[in-house]
Amino acid sequence: MTTVAASATPRRGHRWMRSMTPWWLLSPSLVLLGLFFVAPLLTLFLIGFQYNSLFHVGGWTLHNYGTIFNTGSYRHIAVTTTEIATATMVVQLLFGFPLAYVLAFRAGRWELPVILLLVLADELNPIVRIYAYRVVLGREGIINRGLEAVGLVSRAHPISWLLFDNFAVVVVLSTSYITYTVIPIYAAMKAIDASLIEASTDLGAGWLRRTTRILIPLSAPGIFVAIILVYLPLFTEFATPTLVGGTGSFMLGQLNAELITESGDLGQGAALSALLLVATGLMAGVAYYLGRLNRLET
Repeated sequence: MTTVAASATPRRGHRWMRSMTPWWLLSPSLVLLGLFFVAPLLTLFLIGFQYNSLFHVGGWTLHNYGTIFNTGSYRHIAVTTTEIATATMVVQLLFGFPLAYVLAFRAGRWELPVILLLVLADELNPIVRIYAYRVVLGREGIINRGLEAVGLVSRAHPISWLLFDNFAVVVVLSTSYITYTVIPIYAAMKAIDASLIEASTDLGAGWLRRTTRILIPLSAPGIFVAIILVYLPLFTEFATPTLVGGTGSFMLGQLNAELITESGDLGQGAALSALLLVATGLMAGVAYYLGRLNRLET
């Protein structure tokens, strides 16, 4: 009996060590994650509950959150941001879904080169890309010059809404994030058996029925990933609306930057950042749940 008990104890100790091995291997990464991600987030949330501005520092308060929810201009900016972000996401899906389909089923030997071009286009400095669109969309830009050359507009009356308007913000944001929309949908489509599409075509299904009954349901996980990667960050954009948007294109990202860098109101800036984090987290959770639900149904 003593021998059996003695042999069982080392086995239990050996199993415990084996179960702890993954945690020991992960501990350096967990420590770095805690120091440089979790700790700053906690600090952000704490500052959001404090008076922390150029005029008042110290003390705990709910004033920062109350101001954000009760100020009419803040609510208007939130609505404008939602409209621009939603329009941008819809435009990207309208262009990105067909492009992903072509890459997955029709590109052939051009598949990899086109994907590489998409990746390289994303590597371009975003400020350079935004300023390039100012050259294209401006009153003296390439589009207006081209329309003037064919007699559709005059030099005295060019199209003014191409730049410094919601249109310009949507166009620039759509092209800036198109890579992150196409690649997840393309990856989901590559997992679809091409024989399903061929069989539906043989049975007489048109392109609309094939798209709604086969392509969209089976590529839904990729669409949800694209929404997480693209739609959520759009709510924090500030460079694009600042450089190509007008007064009616003021977004939450700009408001946050203005509160922190110009007004020096760290409390309200932190509160707004915390609210954006919570909102994007909830939206990401919903998108993840819908993606899992789709996989379970299929």
